Amino acid sequence: MFNVLNKKKKILVTGGAGFIGSHLCEYLLNSGNEVICLDNLYSGLLENISRLFKNPDFKFIKHDVTQPFYSEVDEIYHLACPASPISYQFDPVYTIKTNFLGSLNMLELAKKTGARILLASTSEIYGDPLEHPQKESYWGNVDPISPRACYDEGKRAAETLFYDYYREYHVDIKIVRIFNTYGPKMALNDGRVVSGFIIQALKGEDLTIYGSGKQTRSFQYIDDLISGMVKMMAAENFTGPVNLGNPREFTIKELAGKIIKLTSSKSKIIYQPLPKNDPKKRKPDISLAKEKLNREPKIKLEEGLSHTINYFAEKLKNKTNILVFSTVYYPFLEIMDEAEENLRSLIKETPHFHFHIITTRWDKNLPKVYHEDNFSVHRIGVGGSLDKYLLPLLGSLKARQLHKDKNFVLVTSVRTTYAALSSLIFNFFSNLPFIIIMHPADFVETAKTKAKLIWPIYKLIFKKSSAFHITDDAFLQKLKDIQKDIDLLSIESTTETRKIRETFQKIINKADKKLFKPR
Repeated sequence: MFNVLNKKKKILVTGGAGFIGSHLCEYLLNSGNEVICLDNLYSGLLENISRLFKNPDFKFIKHDVTQPFYSEVDEIYHLACPASPISYQFDPVYTIKTNFLGSLNMLELAKKTGARILLASTSEIYGDPLEHPQKESYWGNVDPISPRACYDEGKRAAETLFYDYYREYHVDIKIVRIFNTYGPKMALNDGRVVSGFIIQALKGEDLTIYGSGKQTRSFQYIDDLISGMVKMMAAENFTGPVNLGNPREFTIKELAGKIIKLTSSKSKIIYQPLPKNDPKKRKPDISLAKEKLNREPKIKLEEGLSHTINYFAEKLKNKTNILVFSTVYYPFLEIMDEAEENLRSLIKETPHFHFHIITTRWDKNLPKVYHEDNFSVHRIGVGGSLDKYLLPLLGSLKARQLHKDKNFVLVTSVRTTYAALSSLIFNFFSNLPFIIIMHPADFVETAKTKAKLIWPIYKLIFKKSSAFHITDDAFLQKLKDIQKDIDLLSIESTTETRKIRETFQKIINKADKKLFKPR
């Protein structure tokens, strides 16, 4: 990359543990600067910045930008915001709050310290464009009430706020509009087309195209983007906005074909309906970037894709281990109950996780251990109907044994019965967060007299859990009624928990089910 930094500066990067932010932090450190990475890990990952912790000029602070923050800094790169469709649609109110309040707080910091501040805006502010290619002067074609609007309109509001601070308080602002960017450190299941195609191709699955595949995108490699952002920050007498992207345009079908070829995959292409408000064309006009920044992308799509494919191939080899307790689990059956079916969908949707399912044996003919691509089944018991009573004790002991080698980061419980009790017992030993997949059958007993004995155990399980998937509207209301007793909304979830919850949201949306989300 071209280095335009001439002296050591103290630089704040919000959203610094995300895909783009982590690359930016590394570049700025390599250029000889002090870097403060501010991130609440809502969508960022510590593993993205893990190798930076050894650098004495690097500091990580876990903080939510919707809350004020102060530090004496020379420059601020404001990137903090959920950026992938799965992330920003998971909690749309939080997304638009992050866009507006996060920008407000960072602009206040810039005003107090005199720091120059750059906003990482997006090509999404153009919506489904009627102008092609898109120039910075184009006002866009955005539906303000669509499911995507929390992000699209949120970024438009952030740009407005930046210019108001520029006009009212003379804050030194910069605005870049980032077009489709790809590269290492992208999340594996974030709903973006490049990562989705690569994962499917590496696994030999059919590549899913939404729509006809004739819709176009322009893809820039992450190194080209970082170079452009740094040049924009260093530019004098130019506030932007400026498009940062690659003007070379490809259809989605062309992209799929290139990825199949580069991965030597036998995957085929299948087609699904196009989501609402998905842009038909997206291509930046980068004339302004060439004129003001002397900047244009250098890395060709094939080269960038090769780097990205190598990254994902390595990630799929080194999967994050998730522990699952389930009273019964038969992965080879065509028909399962609702909770088990949700688990099977979850396993399929998250190829970068490896699920270790501890369940009962029930039948002596079943193998004690069964392995598939990204899950393993470990059966305990003697092979009879009494095995479910042994699950909390023997299952938690088995989990402790596996945990020494697998280093689980999260526990998932299927049903609020013996499996959930197993999770609770294991939680006492490991202090790992756990999420519960509920089923209407779990709540039948609450209408009976013996519910008086069961309910205190349920309440303890709910209190200790990080989140739970609910399929029963009546019981959802009952949970709301007891929140004052178990303070559900104060529970903080790990990144893995949030990823699981996001995936559940995607899985259950079609069935209009409920996902109870701690804030």
